[in-house]
Amino acid sequence: MARLAVFCEDHGESRSREVSILHDVRWYDFCSAHAILLSGFCRSMNVQERIISISSRTIVQIIVTILLLTFLWFIREIVAVVFVSLVLAAVMNPFVSWFTKRKVPAAVAALLFYLLLLGMATVAFVLIVPQLVEQIAKLTTMFGGESPEIVGALQTVLDFFREFFEEQDLNLQSGFQSLRDYLPGIFPNFLSFIVSIFGGVVNLVLVFVLSFYMVVEEREAMRWFKGLLSDKHQQFITKLLIEVQKKFGHWLLGQLALSLIIGVLYYIALLILDVPGALLFAIFAAFAEFVPYVGPIIAGLLVVIVAFAESPLTALIAIAVMLLIQQFESNILIPKIMQRAVGLNPVVSIIAFMVGAKLFGPVGMILAIPVTTAVSVAIMEYTKFQRDGRLI
Repeated sequence: MARLAVFCEDHGESRSREVSILHDVRWYDFCSAHAILLSGFCRSMNVQERIISISSRTIVQIIVTILLLTFLWFIREIVAVVFVSLVLAAVMNPFVSWFTKRKVPAAVAALLFYLLLLGMATVAFVLIVPQLVEQIAKLTTMFGGESPEIVGALQTVLDFFREFFEEQDLNLQSGFQSLRDYLPGIFPNFLSFIVSIFGGVVNLVLVFVLSFYMVVEEREAMRWFKGLLSDKHQQFITKLLIEVQKKFGHWLLGQLALSLIIGVLYYIALLILDVPGALLFAIFAAFAEFVPYVGPIIAGLLVVIVAFAESPLTALIAIAVMLLIQQFESNILIPKIMQRAVGLNPVVSIIAFMVGAKLFGPVGMILAIPVTTAVSVAIMEYTKFQRDGRLI
């Protein structure tokens, strides 16, 4: 019995020592884990501090950028004229370069380009304008009140949709009433809008003058501009200007090709449907292509409204034809022509269009895509030079 008691006492002491050792090990592990977590937290805090630290140079750059953007906003009309001049110069440059390689002075080649444009405009004026005047007069009579049946038909359609939405408990009565009140004057307002677009003769002259000097004095301007830069930036700026000029030229040529194709398709379709003002709406559809997304929709809606004056069946056929043209443009023409020319992602194009429309109105809608293209080219060239170590 005594041996058993001694054994139990020894066994109990060893057991307590094991528990004590195990407790010490667990406490050490616990402290070590917390020490690791604490050190990691401290390191993350240090990283965060480095990230949010802003130098005085960065603050100055932000302020200068904001002031520059504000200044550009106040002179946005001048910026638009200069930008259009750059685009025209980009299109004219290959033409002038072809002649200069054959010992023809650049000024003479630029004048030949303008004479070619003037000749094309004269031919278009002689052949197209008389028909346009006749069709505009006819459509003005239709919408001006002497033939109010089309306005009454449209009001009937609006009444139908108003009753439908009222059944869905949607209070759109005031909106439809406003649209009905606006219908009799829609076409005169549309004509005044077209007249305002073709205004600004002074700005047009400035565009041609600036484009002429941009092409003729290109080498002298580049030499003067390089003199303002350091050696490490000259190559970057030269490459950037060349690439931006190419993109501008590709964009305008692609846009002209797209407008021509859409205008011809509209004209053929409206002639087959015998819709009044076929040539007028075809030309409008061609120009509307310069306003992405919104322009084609407006052109199609105008065609459907006029087709409804002929008959509801003609309007339905016109809707089907417009949808076919839109699908052909979206799935074939734009991927083959415009996306290859500018190389922009569709999402980026839509965002750029909305920003341009919000900030600069109709001019912003037209110039949003080429401006965004120029910015993307600048970013890619800057990244390329930084990666190669040529721009530090």
